[in-house]
Amino acid sequence: MLANPELARAPLYLQVCELLSRRIADGTWKPRSALPNEGDLARELGVSPGTVRKALDKMQADRLVVRRQGRGTFVVDQASIANRFDGLRQKGGGRMAWQPELLKLDLGASTALEQQRLDIGPKDSVLRVRRLWKREARPLMLEDARVAASRLPGFEIDGTEDCSISEMAQRHGVHLAQAVERVDLLKATPEAARALLVQPAAILMRLDRVISAAAGHPIEWRVALFHIQDEHYLTEID
Repeated sequence: MLANPELARAPLYLQVCELLSRRIADGTWKPRSALPNEGDLARELGVSPGTVRKALDKMQADRLVVRRQGRGTFVVDQASIANRFDGLRQKGGGRMAWQPELLKLDLGASTALEQQRLDIGPKDSVLRVRRLWKREARPLMLEDARVAASRLPGFEIDGTEDCSISEMAQRHGVHLAQAVERVDLLKATPEAARALLVQPAAILMRLDRVISAAAGHPIEWRVALFHIQDEHYLTEID
């Protein structure tokens, strides 16, 4: 079951980890679904329960799965990692209801800053997406997303639609594992002020998020400038 020339020299638990990770990437196991128990997996693969346990430990460390005491092991939901600025709330605490307007979608050579934030080389291309998010026709947020196209196997700009990074990752067999977000305040640039219909140098919230794949490599870097009125940013800790 584990006979794979590419993995033959790897420790057995890493071979199991690779096989199980592929089942997640190809959709055999859906987000939030439960994996078979360790005993069943061990019998299916012809390895010891300890080997399966060690593989699942690594998958949890890589944020591919989460193990819940007394309940089992579950596939991490990539969409929850990639949700666009899910912490933004309207007055009263309700989630925001808004619509994006696509302003730009193109593929180009990476800049020095993109190379730094996405940990890519000068020859790697970047998909750039700019969106203006509106709530009841009111411009609310200007978002710039940069995607490391070289980390999406088989990526081509032709036919690319404005879709989320979780959709692109699933399409290209990449599993998202971590998001790191920073929040600060800054004065609006003239460009942002025009887009958001605010006064020049108005104070905006900046949301800066880098989303990485299971291997630890950044996939998307996005920055959004948000004009706060009655809204606020909420962090929920389980």
